[in-house]
Amino acid sequence: MLGALADAFDDWCRTSSIWPLTPAADTASAVERFYDEYLASPFRDQAGGSRFNNLLWLFLLTRATRPSLIVDSGTYRGASAWAFANAEPECPILSFDIDLSSLARRTPGVTFLQSDWATHEFTGYDLSRSLAYFDDHVDQGRRLEEAAARGVPWLVFDDDFPVTSFVSMAHDGNALPKIEFLLDDGLRGVSTISWERNGREIQWPIDHQRLERLRTLIAATDRLPNTSLITGIHQTPYRLVSTAIK
Repeated sequence: MLGALADAFDDWCRTSSIWPLTPAADTASAVERFYDEYLASPFRDQAGGSRFNNLLWLFLLTRATRPSLIVDSGTYRGASAWAFANAEPECPILSFDIDLSSLARRTPGVTFLQSDWATHEFTGYDLSRSLAYFDDHVDQGRRLEEAAARGVPWLVFDDDFPVTSFVSMAHDGNALPKIEFLLDDGLRGVSTISWERNGREIQWPIDHQRLERLRTLIAATDRLPNTSLITGIHQTPYRLVSTAIK
């Protein structure tokens, strides 16, 4: 299983042009080390938050990009911050959440901040090769705008569901649009999306001018390979975005 996961990452790196990637030669041994540390961590077998498949991708992506700064928006129990720190312990990592009461581990080397990342001043940090990870149940278009305005080039989005299956992560429309919505040409002639949740109808009017503006902020995008069949753990693969920084 671990060998197949390493091969999946290496194969993706060879064909992807989404970011500058320099994968290390020891992917297989890195995956094995990460797996052992994951089994000993407080993040195993949790019902919510990041799980093994996606945490491994965060770990491997970080090793291959060597970012100058990592922004982790949506700390929750701290699993993603832990994965980032395991990959690049020398890289500054800022982990944001408006409520840190669920934090399971304060990983050394990570700065935990009980606030929204958009309110933070990044004075003194090099953002030219920074990576931002968003798993915070907030409008992904807003996060894209904020990242582009700050000059963050590499973005990772969790919970990026298409219009056919977004309901569980819509949060009554507060977490819309997803990045998938910006890429869906089928929405161009639609004025409103409506759905039923917990017995009530919810409507989200589509602001097409805003969606067009958001599309201009995406220089390139890709979805990571689905490794669910390798591990037996189903998770929607992350969405990667390279921002069009003006």
